[in-house]
Amino acid sequence: MLAPTAQAEISFNGYTRFIYEAEQRQMPVILVNDSNEPALVQVNLNWGDPLEKRAIPMALSKPLLLIPERSKASVDIFYQGAGLPTDRESFLLLKVLSVPKKSSNENQVSIALQHNLKLFYRPKLPGSPEEAIRTLHWSPSGSTTYQVHNKSPYYLTLTEVSLRDSKGVDCGKTIDQLMIAPFATYQLPIIACDRPAREVSYSLIGDSGTRQAYRNNVQP
Repeated sequence: MLAPTAQAEISFNGYTRFIYEAEQRQMPVILVNDSNEPALVQVNLNWGDPLEKRAIPMALSKPLLLIPERSKASVDIFYQGAGLPTDRESFLLLKVLSVPKKSSNENQVSIALQHNLKLFYRPKLPGSPEEAIRTLHWSPSGSTTYQVHNKSPYYLTLTEVSLRDSKGVDCGKTIDQLMIAPFATYQLPIIACDRPAREVSYSLIGDSGTRQAYRNNVQP
């Protein structure tokens, strides 16, 4: 039998996502080692879209760092000031890999744990995500299919997206999480909805990671 090795427990000072505001010269990210052992951590930046191949116009102060047990460390993210759109948010992934130390016990397996955290670069934009969520347009895209259009320059992350019929009864499969890009139209992967939907309910994940519930009518 093989037993896994003990892993460093890395957290991020209560954050689950990060917003890099345009007026910031740099943005610190706090890494917390909650375990009783030192943690070797590797930090990388990637585009949120895996098909994007351009170089990322951002840099990290410490791509590799050792965090003592029960301690914190800071990694700064720098933006060179050019290379990202100024009319909409940009979506990146902050990847934090906990590198396990090699075990001297041949019956133990070393496992590398990776956190993928959302990072949004936000230029100076009109309104706010909370205002943008009210402009989402939900409409049919077929006899049993539906779509949503984001008219705003913000990425909007929704959870528990559910369609309801004219009697307020849930119709089809609930979507656990859905992120809609700025100015984009997204087809909803909801199946088994065999009657017209009249309303959609969901929650918006805000900048702080908190959720707020909303409802909208489905319109032609």
